[in-house]
Formats: sequence, C-alpha cells, structure tokens
Amino acid sequence: MKGRNAQISRIYTILNILEHAPHGLSVTDLCERLNNRGFEVVKRTVYRDLDALRGSGFPLNEKGQDDDNGTRWALEKTTKVNNYLVLTARELMALYFARSMLSPLKETPFFDDLTTTFHKIEEKLSIKGKNSLEEVSKEFHFEPGAKWGLGLNPDIIETIRAACTEGQKLKVNYSSTNSQTTKDRILGPHFLYFGKGSLYLVAKDFSDGIDKTFSLPRVNQAQMLDEEFESKNINPDTYFDSAFGVYHSKNPVEVKLEFSSPISTYIKERRWHDSQRIITKENGKIELTFEVGITPELVQWVLGYGKNVKVLSPTSLKKEIKKQAKETLEIYQELKSAS
Repeated sequence: MKGRNAQISRIYTILNILEHAPHGLSVTDLCERLNNRGFEVVKRTVYRDLDALRGSGFPLNEKGQDDDNGTRWALEKTTKVNNYLVLTARELMALYFARSMLSPLKETPFFDDLTTTFHKIEEKLSIKGKNSLEEVSKEFHFEPGAKWGLGLNPDIIETIRAACTEGQKLKVNYSSTNSQTTKDRILGPHFLYFGKGSLYLVAKDFSDGIDKTFSLPRVNQAQMLDEEFESKNINPDTYFDSAFGVYHSKNPVEVKLEFSSPISTYIKERRWHDSQRIITKENGKIELTFEVGITPELVQWVLGYGKNVKVLSPTSLKKEIKKQAKETLEIYQELKSAS
C-alpha cells in the first residue's frame, strides 16, 4: 500500500491501537506495533501522523515520559456530541469520511438536516485542524449510487412520514404498474425505505390484508386518517431477507446461476445477497446460488448479463428469462422487417 491510501489506513490503525492503550504509548511502541501489522514506518512518520490527528481535533494527550525517554501518547476514548451521544475517535473519523456516501440524498428534504448534523460533528473535531483531515479524506471516494428520484412531492412525503410516526392509517391515491390502475387505497404504514434512488412505503393494504411495498412517486395524494393503526414493528432487514432489491417476496426459492469466465471475476468480487454461495468450476466459470423471490428486479438483473449467464434453476426463472428474451428479439425482428 502506497502514498495517501497508506496514510489513511495507518492513521486509522493508530487510532485503533491507542484506543486499546489507556496509559498511552511512546512513538517507539507505536512504530513497533505498526510494523507488526505490516506497515513499514519510522518514528518521523508516526510523529507526522500524530500531529495530523491532533491538529484535526482528535483528543490526543501527552502523558509524560516513558522508559525510553519518549513522550507517551494517549487518546481520550470518547467524545461527547451532546449529553446523550458519545462517540469514539474512530467513529468520529468514520463519520467524517462517510459524508460523501450521502450525496444521493442531495435533492431530498432531509439533506439540510444531515448537513447541519455534520457541521456539529466538525465542531467537535476542531475546525482549526480540519484541513489536514480533509486532505487525508480525499483519498476515500465512494460510488454515489442511485440519485434521489424525481417526482417526489415533499407534502406527500411529510404526510406519510407523520402517519408512520404517529401510527395512523393512510388514504392514498396510488397508480399501480402491475395492475395498470389508479385507485384509492387504505394503508397501515410500517416504515419508509430508501433504495434504488427512490423512496418506498412498506404498509398493510387493507383491501387484502397483505403487507406490500409502495413506490412514493406513484402516490398522487395522501391523507392521514383519524384512525389508529398498530404496526407489527416489522424489521426492515428481516422484511427484505428474500428480496433482490426492493420487491418483497414471501416465497423465496433457491436460484442457481452459472456465469462464464468473462464476467465471473466481477461476480465473485461482490456481495449480491446475504444467502449467496459461490462455487468455482472449470474453464473459469462460477456457480452462484442464493435464496430469493422471483421478482422483476431479479429477472432484469439476470437479463443484464446476456449470454454470460445461464439459469440452472428454478424452472420458473428459466421460463421467465426465455419469455423476456423472446419478446425482446421480436421487437428487433419487427424493426428489421420495417426497414
């Protein structure tokens, strides 16, 4: 590891070492422990890192002399943001670096509040030395992910959020893509969920008593009713266990896919689902298995890899992929005939 990336990793490691050394460590000790962890450092390097941390406002104290006549450096374990929120130095640093991950929310009603929160955290880091930490953080770049979707009405968002908080039923006018209908629905809201660049409401649909996921851009009107709804306190992680994205499914099945060598390395390097298992096969192929529902998102994801993926099971997914591929081919055959 070289350059600025090495410095970032090294500084984070120094924080980790000092958090577990309540009586402090000398620069000699820090050099030894860093070298044991694979960093090739000299005292001058460690002094520079300590100065960067202290200049950035991290609570480093000098605790007198060690046996080798060097100053022992100690780290206060926690920093109070207020009387209730107490963070460790590494937690503060991680938050500081993670700010860029929030860029997809720039057009949302929440972004100003998030910005204010980070300003308060920066005050605890000490603005005086913030430039040095910013310089280090430039080497951390996060993929922005899907941007906040268009067509989200702030008033509708606020009405639905309030209904979730206060436990009240909702009346919404909703346009469904599945049934191609627009109609009023009475919903019992559980929670809001941000994913794929848009906002969703997980709620009980009283027309059939089933918990469903509703896309907020398709909500044309929303009214909080004067009727209480006692949510089941659904855990979002559990609710989306069998989902491959935002589509919830109560009927997960074992999906087995074979990827050819041109794409297999890319597939292996990523975590597509918590249940996934990967087997390396001959000729560079891999077999990816996970347990999810057969949803439109899964179908589109598989189709996106074209000839580089083959569905091994289940049969229902094979049939759906074949159907979609055939319909796509027919479109281009029609275009060819027309030309």
